[in-house]
Amino acid sequence: MTHVTHDNGTGMRISRGVLEDVCKRMIEITLFCLPDAFRGTIYSVGPMPDLRVVRVATGRKDGLSNKISWDSLNSSDYDPPGKIWDTYRDSPGGILEAMAWCVERQKSWTSDDPENNIRSVRKQLEGKAGEDYHHMEPVLVRKDDLWDKIPPMDAFPEDSSGKPMWEDSPCSTVAVIKIHFLPGTIKQGDRSTRIIKELSRSLGTEMLSLHARELAVEKEKKLVLERQETSDALAHEFRNLVPKIGFAYRAINNEICYLREAWENLIQEHLPGKYSKQTILEQLNTILNQVAIRNTSTDFQNEISILKEYQQYLVESFLLPQQNEMWLRQRIRPLWLSILSQTKVSKSNSAKVDQLLDQLKQSFHSPLNQEFIDKIEIIPNDLKQKWIDLAYREINRANNGIINAYIEFLESVDLEMPRKRTCLKNFGYLKALVELIPEIEEKLNHRLEELKNSGS
Repeated sequence: MTHVTHDNGTGMRISRGVLEDVCKRMIEITLFCLPDAFRGTIYSVGPMPDLRVVRVATGRKDGLSNKISWDSLNSSDYDPPGKIWDTYRDSPGGILEAMAWCVERQKSWTSDDPENNIRSVRKQLEGKAGEDYHHMEPVLVRKDDLWDKIPPMDAFPEDSSGKPMWEDSPCSTVAVIKIHFLPGTIKQGDRSTRIIKELSRSLGTEMLSLHARELAVEKEKKLVLERQETSDALAHEFRNLVPKIGFAYRAINNEICYLREAWENLIQEHLPGKYSKQTILEQLNTILNQVAIRNTSTDFQNEISILKEYQQYLVESFLLPQQNEMWLRQRIRPLWLSILSQTKVSKSNSAKVDQLLDQLKQSFHSPLNQEFIDKIEIIPNDLKQKWIDLAYREINRANNGIINAYIEFLESVDLEMPRKRTCLKNFGYLKALVELIPEIEEKLNHRLEELKNSGS
């Protein structure tokens, strides 16, 4: 715990309103217990190294009704923001204040002879009679109770002799009580001063209790905040983790691409040249090479290079028909339009490009053409249908339960297929992984919920 403060300047963590209520209650008790006392003030002290003294509350007792009125209009040198240690401490040639005596020496100061009060500020400044009869009592709290770890001596301000403040004391001064009395009704060490000393101990105990309670509340708030931050951090990490785990579905869909590739190769093997996307893209590339000769500008050549890359991607990839169509619509057709608009080409070549692009679109669906499917006679019809059904779909969380169907299909198909054994193993590994994902999510969400609610 550090010796920090709110605006009340106590050097303790007590809200201004709560401290003011406590001080007013203490003033009321004191004035009611001491018939000759008519006015009381309590000042807060702290924190280090300023040791700022601030007036918290002042109450005056009506002599007839004993009603307490709270003196908020009567000004004081110690009104907020108060005075720091350097401005009220004893110093050579400076003003001697009773406040400095109480804070530094942690001893009471009794003005039972106002005419000769050597620490009367008015007498020192104006040469007039000192203040009225009063008693000032420091409120002390043990350092061990105030701090978990007592600060080193160099953290304390210097006292009037140049030593660290309270070096030889087990206590810290956290407040000062000042009680005014009717003339001639108080003496140093009398019953009234002893009562005030006892009440100062009670005030110190209550302030320490409030300080500890406020610290406990702050620690709880900090703990709740840290718990929330931890929960948010884990949730953030989890949200980042889920897409990474999602690579399993991409890997599965890559294996399904292999099944599409094997089926489309089977179609081409038995029906060579029938709407083959490879053949169509070769023709488009031939036209593209002819067009490239007619315009050598850098931008134009860059567009041609990009278009070749897009077309090569279609050759090498075995996407779903709708994915192929989107690739054609969004990437390939726009570039062809741009390239043809920048160079002179015959109408026949332009028409040829349009025709080939239309044929390319049709080729995406040719592997699903029933006429072509029927031509494949080396595989039973039910197995062909199962192959197509499994090859032309994608796996996600909603349908990952059908991975077993892929494993069963590869185990049952009696056909020489490249990578068949590797694909079968991969499906087995990926099946185990995707089955684990919901369990990981459930457990992590449960832990996050527990962490979030553990402070409730």
